[in-house]
Amino acid sequence: MTKHVHPVMSIQDIIASLESWGMPVEEERLLRPTPEFVENVLCRCLTQVTGISREQLVEPAQDALSVSTIDEKDIYTSALTHNLLLYHLCRFADAARIDDFSAIDLLKPTKDRVILLLSAFINFVKFTEQLCEEAVRKLSAHSEAILTERDQAAKDLHEVEGKIRQLKAKIAEDEPLCEELRAKNNALGLQMMQKKGQQEREQTEFAKLKEEKRELSERKKSIIMEIDAVSDANRRIRGRIVQSPERVKRSISTMSTSTFEYKKTVAANEMKARDLQAKINALIIVEQDLCSCVDQLQVVEKETKSLQELQVDLAELKDQLDDKKIERNELRLKQERVTRQLDNAHAKLTLTQQRAADKKAANDRVIKQLQMEYDEMDVERKENELQLAEVRNEADEVEEKMSEHLKAGEEELKSLLAEYWKLRHATHFYMETLANQLNMKVER
Repeated sequence: MTKHVHPVMSIQDIIASLESWGMPVEEERLLRPTPEFVENVLCRCLTQVTGISREQLVEPAQDALSVSTIDEKDIYTSALTHNLLLYHLCRFADAARIDDFSAIDLLKPTKDRVILLLSAFINFVKFTEQLCEEAVRKLSAHSEAILTERDQAAKDLHEVEGKIRQLKAKIAEDEPLCEELRAKNNALGLQMMQKKGQQEREQTEFAKLKEEKRELSERKKSIIMEIDAVSDANRRIRGRIVQSPERVKRSISTMSTSTFEYKKTVAANEMKARDLQAKINALIIVEQDLCSCVDQLQVVEKETKSLQELQVDLAELKDQLDDKKIERNELRLKQERVTRQLDNAHAKLTLTQQRAADKKAANDRVIKQLQMEYDEMDVERKENELQLAEVRNEADEVEEKMSEHLKAGEEELKSLLAEYWKLRHATHFYMETLANQLNMKVER
């Protein structure tokens, strides 16, 4: 036994609900339902919830039959459309908690069954309208937000593309300068490597000269100490020796010779010192040149780092450009899909309008035929009214005769009743008289 969760509505409530959907229904149609009426009403309930109508199912049926080899497809189109409609109605009935819905409800409808089905369907439609109102409002708001976000994304994409074009133009403009800087950087690198090798050689030579200067300084100090020691020894010897002219002369000549040699040695040492000082000054100049080269190398390194950072930024911008291109392609694909959907919708709209026009023309023909039939029925109705007037006149005459006959019958009945009561009274009087004569008791 099927259990129904919806309350059974009254006929007036069903009529009011259908009229609120723009489908006026007469009470007589609900009391004596026909298959066409039941199918139209259930289709209207189905359209109210899902938006699916019988006209929308004709095209899929025609598309399904167009790929088959069946002859006389028009005959099967109606049957397939009816089966599709029955399928959607069964799904609708299952959602409305009607488990025993079948094609019998459409082909052989009954009053109780139709009222039960309409009660369940109308209650389900009202329930879905109340339940989906908030969801529809949220979806509308979300759709508007998505459209706004899409417009903002398109605007941002346009701005980013403009920035990318500017950056590309700037990169193309700076490319000769970058090439020139790269060439200068390479030349400075080679020059730096050469200077570095020269610096290492000069540092080695400078270390040798420094060691030689140190040795000469130590030798000079030892010679000075030796001269001081010799001078002290001479003074001591001079104090001990007897003053002899010949000896003094020899000593003087010997000392003159040693002094001359010493002066020669000192002059040679001073010349070496001057050469060493000149070399030291040259090494200082070389060291200053090396410092300037190091500074230039640091500047070149900074420029190289900035160039590398610019190249990294350029790579990031290229990646962003690729991402934006991908997003633009996706948006273009979405736009193409929307355009195709719009074209399909226009095509369906045109086809629907054409079918509506054909249906309108057919309806006009049917209306003309119905008008002709109505005119004929109007003539017959007038004739029937004349006959009805005659029948009414005859009925009035019959009613007058009946009233006269009833009056006569009532008068006769009254007279009969009067005679009956007289007879009954005489009978009672006779019975009482007879009982008195016979000494009998009469029970009334």
